Amino acid sequence: MNCPACNNEIKQANRCPICQFDIALYRKIKDISSRLYNKGLEQAHNRELTAAIDSLTKAIEFDKTNIDARNLLGLIYFEMGQVGQALTEWIISTHFKKEDNIANDYINQIQNNPRKLDLYNDSIRMYNQAIEYIRQRSEDLAIIQLKKAIQESPNFVEAYCLLALCYIAEKDKAKALSYIEKVLEIDISNPKALRYQKELKSSVRPQTNDRSKTVGKHETKRTRQTYFSPLGQIAGFIVGAICTAALLFILVIPDKTNALNRQIADLNAENQRLEEEITKITRESQETISSLEEQLATMQETNDELQKKQNAIEEAQKISQAETLYNSSNFAEAASLLMSIDLDVISEENKTVYDQLAGKVFKEAGRYHYNTGLNSYSKGDYDNAKLNFEKSYLYVKDQYYSDNVLYYLGRIYEAENNIEKAKECYQQAIDQYKGTDGANSSRRRLNNLQ
Repeated sequence: MNCPACNNEIKQANRCPICQFDIALYRKIKDISSRLYNKGLEQAHNRELTAAIDSLTKAIEFDKTNIDARNLLGLIYFEMGQVGQALTEWIISTHFKKEDNIANDYINQIQNNPRKLDLYNDSIRMYNQAIEYIRQRSEDLAIIQLKKAIQESPNFVEAYCLLALCYIAEKDKAKALSYIEKVLEIDISNPKALRYQKELKSSVRPQTNDRSKTVGKHETKRTRQTYFSPLGQIAGFIVGAICTAALLFILVIPDKTNALNRQIADLNAENQRLEEEITKITRESQETISSLEEQLATMQETNDELQKKQNAIEEAQKISQAETLYNSSNFAEAASLLMSIDLDVISEENKTVYDQLAGKVFKEAGRYHYNTGLNSYSKGDYDNAKLNFEKSYLYVKDQYYSDNVLYYLGRIYEAENNIEKAKECYQQAIDQYKGTDGANSSRRRLNNLQ
């Protein structure tokens, strides 16, 4: 294989002999990502879509260039109705591999069918409108919007789940269960649907008609927006309905107090169960967030470490390139490249190489820029002369011509009528290069400017 960092051919070594890239760690990361992809693929075949999303997301966290995992993740998002998320994964996929990438076909199929894309967008809009109705405790209006949403987008998993919750609020648990079972036809590992199914099956009697067994031929899609805050609103709606119903019975039929008390107790128990369910969901969400934050922090540390290694490799390559330029007598480019190197990220060994090379390169580059600047100065090209003199003085300050560099810079600033800057250059030549021709000439010019 070739080193991923410097493209050097590597046979059996665990570390690149050229740039010291950790090949063993790289292979391990690739292997983990590949195994997670295979796991996600198997889960997808079994329609364990939520579990597959988790596996594939981890796969691309380990290796962001795992095109197969990213493309499959996009397909699963698309299957569950998350068209926007699917497009995001496919676009990222094409960024890493532009040619011979099936993600291009997926994107084109969506872009070439604007009507279908409009339907997806409409379903999301209806879903969001339903959430707003739930917040207003208008579950009947929310149900209408959600039914329209799943009609437009037949695999909208989240719409089915929210529709089931609305029917729970409407006391129609049989219908709620039918929608939950439809979710599990699409995604048998959906944790929310499994939890709701368990709760509902314990309280719904077997139905003799077909209505409780299926909702229709509509499937659902799931947008990854976190819309389960309406659960608290639904529970609040149920509590209000319970209290109102109890009050009406007590006022209108006082002779049924005992029966109503039992009914109220049952309703209060149901209310307590719902509140416990909300607390459980909230706790699980917080635990999930904490776990994800820990994973993110670990991944960030790993990424930072790899980035540091990558930066060190790139800076080391610059040293090698500068040496090549120096050997071909291209002193100016070699010096410019050395000046761009971040010495804080390279190893001590490379710093030693840098210091040895810089001593030779900067000396030659300083002389080159001095001679080039002198030639431009003699032709009256002060802009180019100033640029070269400044570079010369940047690279070296202890050469036989260094005093003249400051003198000529002072003359150029004089010509530009920048008297203060000219005085600075003259004074610097006088202070640093006493007794030289450049210092003496600078003193005479400085006296004339006083």
